[in-house]
Amino acid sequence: MDSHNATPQGSPCFWPHDLDELCRAAAALEGLRYAAGAVYPQPSGWRNGLTRSIKSLLARLLTWHTPPLRQFDAYVSRSVQEIVCAIEHLSMNMLALDHLSLNMVALEARLAQSEKRNAALAASIEARLDLLDERLEALPGLQKIAYPVAPAGKVEARRDKPAPESSRLYTDTGAGNDRTAYVIGLFGTGRHYVNQLMRQNIGERAKYYRDTIRLHPGPTPMIYSGHATIRHVSRAQVSPEVMSHILEAASSGFADVIFIYRHPLDSLLTNWIWWRTYLQHNRRISGISEVYKSTDDLCADLERNFFEFKAFADGDPDFFSAMPGPPFLSFPEFVEETDLHLQSATLALRLEDFMADPFKEFSKIVEVMSVELDSTALCVTPPRTKPFGYLVLKDKVPRFRSFIDRLDAETKGRIEKIGYPVWG
Repeated sequence: MDSHNATPQGSPCFWPHDLDELCRAAAALEGLRYAAGAVYPQPSGWRNGLTRSIKSLLARLLTWHTPPLRQFDAYVSRSVQEIVCAIEHLSMNMLALDHLSLNMVALEARLAQSEKRNAALAASIEARLDLLDERLEALPGLQKIAYPVAPAGKVEARRDKPAPESSRLYTDTGAGNDRTAYVIGLFGTGRHYVNQLMRQNIGERAKYYRDTIRLHPGPTPMIYSGHATIRHVSRAQVSPEVMSHILEAASSGFADVIFIYRHPLDSLLTNWIWWRTYLQHNRRISGISEVYKSTDDLCADLERNFFEFKAFADGDPDFFSAMPGPPFLSFPEFVEETDLHLQSATLALRLEDFMADPFKEFSKIVEVMSVELDSTALCVTPPRTKPFGYLVLKDKVPRFRSFIDRLDAETKGRIEKIGYPVWG
């Protein structure tokens, strides 16, 4: 029942530094520096009034001492702010350098492709000229005409290398066997767990990982990860227009789409709890256990707030009235999107299968991405989430059981089509 952010057990091999934490620490320091020498307010009463008067007198007597402290604190706060700004600028410069490097690789690849096409064209022209010479020699009374020939090695060296198939997106970037990898999952399906496994175990290729989605005109070693839909526009998920370009890249043979999914009813419960926690408390959770101490607490909350849950499942825009923007997928749309992704993905992986044999499932990713790894050094652990957690709620919350029973026939059929039972 943990959410899609479930993390592997054991010691992680890689943890990216969070700049936001440093910013929050700097902001907290700025607020605390004014507390030096200050007298905190106390409840009313003659005893507290006397204590407050004594503290105020002491504060006035120590005015010769507290100004240097305040000045020191101000310099410390200002220094931390300068450090944060410097790190932010460095991060932006590194990102710009990364983009520049990728653009340089793409430019060099286009130049190389242009040379190949020119060489192929020259070879074709030379072959036609040779054929014309042969035909002219067969005619009586005519001499062979001498045509200018390209310098040795310029054409012959490329005759055995045909030009690549034409594609609107194709560019040979010189990336060898690497293809751009896209790790795609609908909201609440376990994508973050797979991301962490890849960052920990994919070797040198992990330095190309980005938790975002970008398009490239050709194959790259980049690994992009994100939520995306194919047909329905949805909040917090990449648009179908972008996803169509990703699928086109995969069909052209220079990208792979790895789709992560789980039982839609488990995702529905996870997404409802995640969004209501975020909307009510402005807090992002990494698992349902952060909100509920036990399954009984979750069942009780679902029973009390069932109409809110039903509005979320139906895609009611009023659920997100406090946060304007595009709607989130209704449950039937979520199931439909899962079905569409399964039809188009290069590799589809069920989160429940990682719970049974994580090494086997991760090996499929390694095979699709053509990465050579030492299997003995892999650190692959199962997710902490439990499979088919919706069944517990179905047995304990009658209205949730009725909700499942009243799903339309098309949605039930799609759930079974993607390999899941409706009732367990």
